[in-house]
Amino acid sequence: MVALSDAAERLGVISWALVYVGLAVFAPICALAQRWIPASETTPRVFDRSRRIDWAYWVITPLGTGLLTRMATLGAAATLAFALGWAFHDADDLLDVFHARSPIASWALPIQSIVALVLADFVSYWSHRLRHHARLFPLHAVHHSAEKLDWLAAARMHPLDDLADNVLVTLPVLLLGFDPRIFLALGPVLILHTLYLHASVRLSLGPLRWVIASPDFHRWHHSIDPAAQNANYGGVFSIWDVMFGTFRMQPERETHFGLAPGDALPESLGAQLVTPLIRLAQRSRS
Repeated sequence: MVALSDAAERLGVISWALVYVGLAVFAPICALAQRWIPASETTPRVFDRSRRIDWAYWVITPLGTGLLTRMATLGAAATLAFALGWAFHDADDLLDVFHARSPIASWALPIQSIVALVLADFVSYWSHRLRHHARLFPLHAVHHSAEKLDWLAAARMHPLDDLADNVLVTLPVLLLGFDPRIFLALGPVLILHTLYLHASVRLSLGPLRWVIASPDFHRWHHSIDPAAQNANYGGVFSIWDVMFGTFRMQPERETHFGLAPGDALPESLGAQLVTPLIRLAQRSRS
């Protein structure tokens, strides 16, 4: 039996290091940017006592769901490889099995990296829209529960919501045979990208806003303004929203964040982990 848990743990050590080294570098940059070009006069302070829950999520999300993502992704890939009769000895071989059988393997690594990023973000756009569906939203509501939106709130994710999104995004990259090094780096890169996307800074990118997601673009996605609903699902690229009619941008408009009264969650870590499961079960029975 392939030691998928051992492989996931080994990959996890590298991924965790990339995430937290990146956090140590990019978090101060985001914090300074929020002082220099704040999105509003009420830009939140990251060291307030009220932000303890956001700091807790920076432990839970990369460490907990990161490991589960790798185990689930490798497990799904192993099941498919076994069903196809492809021989492999361990999880390292498993990654190479898909890579060796793919025409993508002949592409230069920079080309593979760009294509993998575009593919992952395209899948992420549809995953994000799916998780906003009424029946699934209780899990994703945790992310939208932040009333103080900045880089620190980026990791506020329910573990099951984060797991589903991560597996949907990374599994196609593995199965299509992209270089395993890209598979290893993709998760940490996207996690760190969320710091930039959630930063409370005024940054719309001008004409590039139609192609590349910016903090102004994503902040409008988090708005409780009725005009902002069902909009701006793109992560790295906003072009998907342009293509599929969900692009909205009003960067000069002050707004508020959080959840509608019917979806509201208490500012308690335990309640935010349990309450969505209860609501999800209730909606599945309705």
